[in-house]
Amino acid sequence: MKKTKTVISIIWFLFVSISSPLWTGCIYMNLTGHGKGYAYDMGSEADIAVFFGVLLLILWLLAILPVMFSLCKKCYHRKRSFVWIPILAFAGLFIVGIWILGWNEFIKLFGYGYPA
Repeated sequence: MKKTKTVISIIWFLFVSISSPLWTGCIYMNLTGHGKGYAYDMGSEADIAVFFGVLLLILWLLAILPVMFSLCKKCYHRKRSFVWIPILAFAGLFIVGIWILGWNEFIKLFGYGYPA
C-alpha cells in the first residue's frame, strides 16, 4: 500500500510540476485583473478575476505543497542530502513545462508581447 501511495504521489507530482507554468501564468493574469487577456478591458469584472486568481493560487498550492512535503520527507529519511531531489525535480519539470508550452506563449501569459 505504501508503494502504491508513493507511485500515485510521484505521478501527481509530475503532472502538477509540468503544468505549473500554465498555472502560474493564469494565476498572474487573474491576479492582475486580466483574466480574459491583455487586449480586453474587463472593467468591473476585474475584481472577479482577482478573486478567481486568489482561488487558483490556493488550489495550485494545495495541489503541489502536500505532495512536495511528502516526497521531501521520504527522500530525507533515505538520506539527508536527498531532500533537494523533489525541489530540483520540480524546477526541472517546470522548465520542461515551459518548453512544452513554448517560451513565447509562456511569456505572453505575463503580458509581454502585447501593446501597452
